[in-house]
Amino acid sequence: MKRYLAVLLIIIAVFACYAPALKNGFVWDDTALILRDPLIRSWRLIPESFNHFLFVDATASDFYRPIQRLTYMLEYAAFAFWATPYHFTSIIFHAAAALAFFFFAEELLGFFDVDPKKRRIVAFFASLVWAIHPVHNAAVVYISGRADPLAALFGFVGLYLILRSRRLSRASSLVLWTAATAALLLSALSRETGLMFPLIALGLFALQRNWSALVKTAVAAVFVAAIYLSLRMAAEHVSPPALRPAPPLFVRPILIARAVAEYAGLIVFPLNLHMERNIDIHAGSFTPASWTAAAWRELQTLLGLVLIAALVYWAVRARKRNPPVFTALVLAAISYLPVSGIFALNASVAEHWIYVASAFLFFAATLQFAGAAWQRSTIVFVQIAFALWLAFLGMRTFARAFDWKDQRTFVERTIRAGGDSARMLINLGELDLSEGKLQDAAVHLHAALQKQPDQPFAIVDLAAVALKQNDFKLARQLLVRATGMPAVAAHGHELLAVLEFKEKNRVDLLQLRLASRTGAPIWSIEKRYVAALDATGATDRAITELKTCLATEWYRAESWQLLGELFAKTGHRAESSEALARASAYDVHLNDHGGSS
Repeated sequence: MKRYLAVLLIIIAVFACYAPALKNGFVWDDTALILRDPLIRSWRLIPESFNHFLFVDATASDFYRPIQRLTYMLEYAAFAFWATPYHFTSIIFHAAAALAFFFFAEELLGFFDVDPKKRRIVAFFASLVWAIHPVHNAAVVYISGRADPLAALFGFVGLYLILRSRRLSRASSLVLWTAATAALLLSALSRETGLMFPLIALGLFALQRNWSALVKTAVAAVFVAAIYLSLRMAAEHVSPPALRPAPPLFVRPILIARAVAEYAGLIVFPLNLHMERNIDIHAGSFTPASWTAAAWRELQTLLGLVLIAALVYWAVRARKRNPPVFTALVLAAISYLPVSGIFALNASVAEHWIYVASAFLFFAATLQFAGAAWQRSTIVFVQIAFALWLAFLGMRTFARAFDWKDQRTFVERTIRAGGDSARMLINLGELDLSEGKLQDAAVHLHAALQKQPDQPFAIVDLAAVALKQNDFKLARQLLVRATGMPAVAAHGHELLAVLEFKEKNRVDLLQLRLASRTGAPIWSIEKRYVAALDATGATDRAITELKTCLATEWYRAESWQLLGELFAKTGHRAESSEALARASAYDVHLNDHGGSS
C-alpha cells in the first residue's frame, strides 16, 4: 500500500463518518467555552489566555488548556458564532491525530525492524479503526471535547519525531528533538493528559534499554514539565466546587475493575454510547430494581478482573514472542493509568478518556492478528468478520453524530440511553425553565434531587422555577438554603433580590451587592448589580463599580461597552469614546452581534 493512499483513505473515512456533525450547533459546555468566554474575542488577548483556566464565565474548573482556547480564538475571529466551522475544525484535528498516529505506528514498527510493507498495513488498519471508532464521538463531535484530538495530535507528532531522530545525523537529530519537545509541550497545554506522552517515550526507551535516548527524553520531559507547571501555577485559578465526594481508597480497586469491563464493552461493541456513564452503586431503598442493578455491577467487577488478568497474560506471553505487541500494551497501560480510577477525578468513567489509550490497544490487537499463523479458511473468516466490524463502527459513528444536534436532543438522548445522572437532569430542567416549561422543569429538578439530595444547582434552579410560578414562600425557603452552599451562594443572593422585587416592587441593592461579592466574580451577577445601580439613579456608583471590575478583568469587552454607555449617559463623551474603543479592541465582532453573549 502506498503511503499517500493510506493517508487519503484515513481522511476520507473520518470525514464520511463525522459528516453529520457539520450541521450540529453548540451544546453543553460549548456555551461556556465559546459563547461566553471573553478571552477568545480578540488576538490581543492571546497572552492573557495563558493566565486563566477554562470556564472563566461558568462554574470553575481544574482545566488548564490554553491551546484549546487559542483554536477557539482563531475560529471566533473568522466565523464569530457560526457553529459549522468549529465542527469542521474538530474533525480536521481528529483526522490529523489519526494521521500522526499512523506515521508514529509505522515508525515504531521500523524500530523493531518489521518488514516495510507489513508495518504500513498494520499501521494503516490500526489507525483506521481508531479514526472511525464511535467511542471517540465525544472528543470529535462535541466541540468542547477538542482537547483530546489536540493533545493526541501534538503528542503523536512528538513521539514520531523522537523516533525519527534516531536515523538522522547529529545536527538533524538535534533539530528533531527540539521540535519534538515543542510538540510535547503543546500537547500538555492542550490537555492535562498530554503530560503522559513524555512518559510514553520514556517507557518505550526503557523497554528497549536505549539509555542514550532515555536520557535525552528525560531532559525533554523535565523541560516540558517545568514550562507547563510555571504557566499553570501562575495562572489565575478558582477551585471548582466539590459536587461529589472522592471514592475511598479501598473502593477504587473495585471501580478500576468495573472501568476496564465498561471500556471493553465500548471498544468491542459500542452500541449504547452516551455521556455521564456511572459505575458506582448508590445506597438507597432495597427494591428489586436496586438489587438487580447492584448484582450487575458485581458481575461487572468480576468481568473486569478477568479482563485485567487476560491483558496481563497477553502482555507476558507477548514479551518474548512478539516484542512490538508487548511494547504497544505497555504504552496503552501508561496512557490509561491516569483515567483508570486510581486517581479521584470528576467522574468514574467517560468515553473520551480512552482516546489515546485505545490507539495503542488497537495497535497491539492489529499486530497480534497480523502475526498470527491463520489457516487459509480462517483467514477468510477473520477478514469478513473484520470488514463487518469496520462497517458497523463507521455506521455507528455516523449515527451517533446526530445525538449532538442541539442542546435538547443531546440531553434527552443522553438520559434515554442511560445517562440519567443528576447533572443531566439538571441540564434538562434548566432547558425547560428557559423555555417556560415550568412543570417539566420542576419534575426533572426533583428527579435530580432524588439522586443527589443536596445538589446545589438543582436547589437554586427549583427556586427559580418557584419564582416564575409566584410561589414566593417556597422560593425563599430554597434560596435561604442555597445561600449556605458555596457553589451557588452568589446566585442564591441574586435571586433573593429578584424575590424582593417581585414581592415588594423594591430593588434590593444590598442583596445584589452581597451577591456580587460572594465567592469568585460572576459577570452575569455583576452586570445585574450595575444595571440596578443605574436604574435607581446611582449611575456614578455604577461607573465606579464597573471600574473596579475592570481593574482585574480588563479583558472583558462587554464591561468596557457598558462603561462607555454609562459615560455617554452622564455626558462624559471623551471617556465614553475611549471605553467603547477598548471594547472593540477586545472583541473583534462586537459591532456584528451588539456585544458579548
